[in-house]
Amino acid sequence: MTHFFLRFNFKVNMVPWNQIFAQALGFRMNWDGPPDTFHPYRNHFIHRRTIYSHAETLLNKNGLNGFHCVRRAICEMETIPEPRKIYHKLLKMVFRQQSSATDKWHNMTDEDCKDSISSCPFSFLDVSLYTDV
Repeated sequence: MTHFFLRFNFKVNMVPWNQIFAQALGFRMNWDGPPDTFHPYRNHFIHRRTIYSHAETLLNKNGLNGFHCVRRAICEMETIPEPRKIYHKLLKMVFRQQSSATDKWHNMTDEDCKDSISSCPFSFLDVSLYTDV
């Protein structure tokens, strides 16, 4: 059986001209790979609502408001009309609305987006792409 992990690193420089003084925050999600009997098109789907709820739970357990952080990511993805970086393209795919199952996060107004941005201290757009393997 294989093991997978996904790691996000966030870094903020405290002094803009130097990277020595910085604050960092990292998240790592681990999960086991599918068993040998895994058939991707036979009842094995990853749903957006599952990704959103797991991300929300992970962020809640780390002292953040998970709901607002997921909603902030959705709001920020809508501000990027044509993503050029591959990371932004991946985020755009994950945080787009495909069905009514994610209405909890996707039904929002501009005021809701402003509220989510003020309630969540970090942005998925600020993730450091220099992650450790």
